[in-house]
Amino acid sequence: MLYKNDVFELDGIRMRLLEADIPGDAAWCISLDSPVSWPVCLSYRQVADLSSVTVDEVSHKEHSESCLCKLDAAWTRLEPFLNQHGANLYEPKIRSLLVAEYAQAQSCSPVTLRKDLRRFWQRGQDKFALMPDYGNSGRRKNVTDEEDPNLTGGRGRKPSSGQPVFQLKPTDIRCMQQVVEDVYLKDARVTAVDAYTEMVDRHYRYEDGNQQLYARPSGDRPSLRQFQHFLRTHYNIEIRLRKRKGNSDFEREDRKVLGTVLADCMGVGHYYEIDSTIADIYLVSREDSKKIIGKATLYLIIDRKSRLIVGFYFGLENASWNAALQAILSISEDKRALCERYGVEYRPSDWPAHQVFPQEFLADRGDMISHASDNIAQGLQVTVTNLPSKRPDWKPLVECGFRLLHNTLRPVTPAYDPPSNATRRRGKHYEKDACLTVKDFGNLVLNAIILHNRREILDYELTPAELLAGVRPSPIELWNHGIASRAGLLTRFPEERVRFALLRKDTATVTERGVEFLGCFYSFPEAIAKKWFETARKCRFKAVVSYDPRLVDQIYVHALDGKGAPHLATLTDRSQKYTGLSFGEVRYYELLRQQVRQESEHERLQNSLDFRQKIKPAVKSAKDRLKAAGKTSRSARRADTRPARDEERTLERQEQARIQKVATAVVAPEQAQAPPVSTNTHSNQQELFAAIKARMRA
Repeated sequence: MLYKNDVFELDGIRMRLLEADIPGDAAWCISLDSPVSWPVCLSYRQVADLSSVTVDEVSHKEHSESCLCKLDAAWTRLEPFLNQHGANLYEPKIRSLLVAEYAQAQSCSPVTLRKDLRRFWQRGQDKFALMPDYGNSGRRKNVTDEEDPNLTGGRGRKPSSGQPVFQLKPTDIRCMQQVVEDVYLKDARVTAVDAYTEMVDRHYRYEDGNQQLYARPSGDRPSLRQFQHFLRTHYNIEIRLRKRKGNSDFEREDRKVLGTVLADCMGVGHYYEIDSTIADIYLVSREDSKKIIGKATLYLIIDRKSRLIVGFYFGLENASWNAALQAILSISEDKRALCERYGVEYRPSDWPAHQVFPQEFLADRGDMISHASDNIAQGLQVTVTNLPSKRPDWKPLVECGFRLLHNTLRPVTPAYDPPSNATRRRGKHYEKDACLTVKDFGNLVLNAIILHNRREILDYELTPAELLAGVRPSPIELWNHGIASRAGLLTRFPEERVRFALLRKDTATVTERGVEFLGCFYSFPEAIAKKWFETARKCRFKAVVSYDPRLVDQIYVHALDGKGAPHLATLTDRSQKYTGLSFGEVRYYELLRQQVRQESEHERLQNSLDFRQKIKPAVKSAKDRLKAAGKTSRSARRADTRPARDEERTLERQEQARIQKVATAVVAPEQAQAPPVSTNTHSNQQELFAAIKARMRA
């Protein structure tokens, strides 16, 4: 069944039902496909069973002010006419007369009145049916040559300069698109004027008779304004910025900001943000204040909900896992001893998050992405989330925490060197004022952290519950209020547990010389009592150890069965030379030792080769003498071995025992009076040897 204003199809023509007289079997309808159609009367039984179809009606969304003015003028003109005559306007003869009379009375054109009537009936018979179609005005967008190769834009108003307006064609659109995508969108340094110049250089130049290229005159090429309009209408601001700057830079600097950093934060202790920076303050040596040692590394750990600084590190370690380890360890470190060490007043209320660990650490893809950070998840049951690179906006509180801390220290700290001074021409030399040691710097940082935790935050969005509870927007107050409902979800760890959990773990080899690990040998009483090293002399085995890479003096050796507390092992006498060094330094010395061994092996090989080269003449001479002596059987050569050996030994002794003739020189009186040596000694020895040989033969 059809109702008033329903659209249906009859013989392929879309019709709108304007009004129906069911008892009289009459239905007034109007065609939607003809621009000059008028209502016609059809049999209601003929169309009653047809199904309605959907058409695009006039939108009731917000329109421009000029559209609404046109709408109000048309409705003011037509509404009294419709109310006065109603259905009589459907009849052609009556309608023509009534339109002419009403147009004369209203001082308007009958053509305008007929057009309004037709629009009213064809478009739904309400006020918005008279809305002008300004959206269909002007040039169609995204037109191709296949659709309409001769389509041009409207001429419009003539420019004040008197120059003709260049009418864009599809080929010009393709030229603009090519230059935009090849030049403008690929380099953020290229401006729209640069891209337009490139387009003119590529596509809108002509060659004169001297083969010189010139740009086409205005009116024969697209103008800069046309190019900029194409750029804005075909490439929205997000596409332009993403293509020119990259997704990371767009998300960091130009994205929409509709949410808040606390949107997914469940409360205090849910997220701890951790990051590092270089402090902008020059420090000096504790031994000699004239020696500048550079700038310190600063780590901060901030609770996202309350903005409370719960952990920190300041020192000379570079941004690495070793420094991050100290920052995490500071959460459980004895704050009283820490404040006394740096000369800061200690109040327990300044450290409400002492030993409280979060559910999740948020860190960048730097030091906290190392394999050593797995110890946090395994030993402390805390999740470590590494955020995408180039996205500091995902941990904004710790990033702003550095700026707030620097703003606090800047006016009162000597040798503060602002980052802008590095790029400033003839910048000031603030390092000349350096006088703070690391300990002095620690005093300043601790006082600044305490000030930050006490200071109220401007424009902090307190929840309705916090407002009703009278919570002040300071980090300490926010933490104390939030921890009341979050304490059962968070865990506290003592310093010893945290320190052991953060140590790196690896595998060592138990040998007869001790527990060998990274070039060092260790021992401990339990291993000696259980005869580990005697067992390892027969068959070596492995053991799990925990260690701090900054010092080799001690390591923890875990029980072989994984049960019980680990054992503290110390260096054996063999490795005492490495006391006080780090494992990195030991590795360097071991590499040097290996290099020396390789050089020694080369020298030994060269010495062997030199030895062989030197003995070759003697060996060759001996072989030649043997060859000259003629062939003799093996048994004949060995028959007189003993007599030949004795004879050879006698000759050897004679050569070694012979006294050499002393050169003539000034003789001392004692030597001049000495009795002469007997010359019969040699003959007596000869006789003695002959008698011994005779006895041996017997």
